[in-house]
Amino acid sequence: MNKINLAKEYFEKAIIFYKKKNYQESIRLFETAELYAPESMPLLENLSKAYLSTQQISKAITKLKLMISLEKEGNEIAYKLLFEIFFRLEDYEEIKKLLIKVKGKNKISAELELKARLFYPRFFNSLEESKTVRKHFENEINDMVNNKDVPKLKISETILKPPNFELYFDGHNNFLINKRLTRLYKKIYPELYSVPKSNDYKKSLVTENSKINIGFISEFFTDHSIMKLYQGIIFNINKKLFNVFVFHSDKTKNGNRFKQIMESIVLYDYENIILPKDFYDKIEIIRSKKLDILFYTDVHLSSNLYYLTFVKLARFHITSIGHGDTTGNDKMNFFLSSKYLEKDGYEDRYSEKVLLTKLLPIYYYKPNVSNILDKNQLSKKNIYSCPQSAFKILPDFDIAVKKILEIDQKAVVVFIKDRNEHLNEKLFNRFKKLTPTNINRIKFIDRLKPEEYINHCGSASVLLSPFWVGSGNSFMDSMYYGTPTISKPSSFSRSNWVYAGYKQMKIENPPIAQNIDDYVSIAIELANSKDLYDLKNHYREQANKYLFENIKAIEEIENIFLDILN
Repeated sequence: MNKINLAKEYFEKAIIFYKKKNYQESIRLFETAELYAPESMPLLENLSKAYLSTQQISKAITKLKLMISLEKEGNEIAYKLLFEIFFRLEDYEEIKKLLIKVKGKNKISAELELKARLFYPRFFNSLEESKTVRKHFENEINDMVNNKDVPKLKISETILKPPNFELYFDGHNNFLINKRLTRLYKKIYPELYSVPKSNDYKKSLVTENSKINIGFISEFFTDHSIMKLYQGIIFNINKKLFNVFVFHSDKTKNGNRFKQIMESIVLYDYENIILPKDFYDKIEIIRSKKLDILFYTDVHLSSNLYYLTFVKLARFHITSIGHGDTTGNDKMNFFLSSKYLEKDGYEDRYSEKVLLTKLLPIYYYKPNVSNILDKNQLSKKNIYSCPQSAFKILPDFDIAVKKILEIDQKAVVVFIKDRNEHLNEKLFNRFKKLTPTNINRIKFIDRLKPEEYINHCGSASVLLSPFWVGSGNSFMDSMYYGTPTISKPSSFSRSNWVYAGYKQMKIENPPIAQNIDDYVSIAIELANSKDLYDLKNHYREQANKYLFENIKAIEEIENIFLDILN
């Protein structure tokens, strides 16, 4: 039997095992076939896919790069699969190299090209890398904004994921880049300029007998941090003043909180609307409610709903601290924030008019915990927990971890594993490179259920808030037990949640740091304090008085809505 026939025989057997998901046996047979036909494109493609199915990523990359180097017809799939791998690995450099290689070859779709050019990583190995990538990305966006040949897409067919979410976490001012991105999205989707306008909005002042039509819109009114932030407003806003509509995405996942909001319409007097898939059908349904105010709780989190923000759907559009960054979008009228969150010059960091409450503009329910920790569990020392996603932890925070471990020889620093295993590995390697002698005292624990998470926060001596993105929901939940969170605020509201929470709780001398050394010193002092249990009790009592279920926050928000319309 000649080589071609041998290769075909092994290939066909391998395909049978591949379809049965017996990937190891299929790999053995594909590799045997490769001995006889080392440049067969179907063989290399399927072998690569089998490697991917068994998490042999580096082997898959090698075969796909071989397919490209052969320059044969049919290697489009190699480009596509490589891009998908590098997206998953968040390998910015490889994505850019692949873009250069594919340029002018007509090997990838317009959608994939745009996705690659708009890709922004969530993780950086160093501050230098962060600055370099940011500069390169800004230049890329500027080039695309100024280039008339940018690919065009139809919004009813293809929805691009905007990179604004990732930009939120890298510690930079996003005012200019978000404005440029909104211009770019309009170039990619030119139909956003031509969506039919509607003048069917109330123009009169609110009178004693009229109600304000207000809509709250999110994909995440389910088991998600956004629901925890805004459920209380939806339930408790004064229904004598407001007709409330709650808009859900067709992508909203089922969950206990989704079930709760769907079943509470009689008790709390509002209407649920699950929006359809089609972009223009969404517009028609929202406009049919003749809204005075449309409240976007988290503009950059949902690709499915994001592009609605480019269309006037209500008399006024508002966003807030659910994803606390400016939109750069002239259709977004207001940004609702708090005096406690904003620093001097805040107006220059927003494209929207900023409206300030005194308290945090949320109504946060106190968590329910059935398995309550005892005094001994709440009195443990030397346990430093940073219960945040890996992508929130920028390299400058590593210095604080290193110093804590060096000064407090009993310290154990705990992180919760990210859903993305590659990010866990990258974060661990970053720590190992910086503090190899203490790496055994850095622990990564499995992800936790809600009550487990709260009890984990309670059993920690102190909680460490990353520098550039504050601990929002985690701070609120941690106050069930009162575990102190150490924070180093910045000029951005997104890093000032903990500071704002302490102000609202009326805490004197809260653990707020001015610099890294101050941060480390405060953390070590509290984690070794003989009065730690009493401090937790004090914080817990203040949170019960002023942080959880504070109806004054609702009253402030209602007054702002009334002021907008009057």
